Amino acid sequence: MNQGKLDVIKHELTRLNIEILGVSELKWTGMGDFTSDNHHIFYCGQESHRRNGVAIIVNHWVGKAVLSYNPINDRMISIQIEVKPFNITVIQVYAPTMDVEEAEIDQFYEDRRYSTHDRYNTKKRFYYPIGDWNVKVGNQKTPGITGKLDLGVQNEAGQRLVEFCQDNSLVIANTLFQQPPRRLYTWTSPVDNIEINLTIHFAAKDGGALYSQQKQNLELTVWN
Repeated sequence: MNQGKLDVIKHELTRLNIEILGVSELKWTGMGDFTSDNHHIFYCGQESHRRNGVAIIVNHWVGKAVLSYNPINDRMISIQIEVKPFNITVIQVYAPTMDVEEAEIDQFYEDRRYSTHDRYNTKKRFYYPIGDWNVKVGNQKTPGITGKLDLGVQNEAGQRLVEFCQDNSLVIANTLFQQPPRRLYTWTSPVDNIEINLTIHFAAKDGGALYSQQKQNLELTVWN
């Protein structure tokens, strides 16, 4: 993502009053954080290759409440936000597709599980995993995990994610809220024309996907 696209994103965040945005497939190298206009960007990519990469962009007011950030790897980053009554940890992910070795997928889910485990911190927190999960959850309801408001038929990757959510008390938020079809996906499969997208929350008010004209993979959740 170049400076021009970043400027477009910041403009849209302000226009739509979006406070927190996760970015997938950023393709920046290194890791760090910086302020740009009235937004703060936390990012993590590979050391030397422009592959994968994730970021979380927050507005000025949320940025002042960020306690810490954790650049886990080029597929996962998190920030902890101080709010009442409990702090919130937002975790942005960019999941591997099913085309990679199974060991890489296993490692991704292990990293995801580790990202919410802190044995030195006993305070209660809420976790909001967001991002591009590269799965098809489908429109069949799984009680306590998914609703019926997604697209397509569940695939193997979707089944694994549902099982992961069951094991970790997570809810797939954008299957629970009525959304226009264009807000249920960020990518279209060239094989079967089924749209793919996913946003997960421990608890949610609303969740959806933003598909920009620049075709960036952007996942968002909004707190008012």
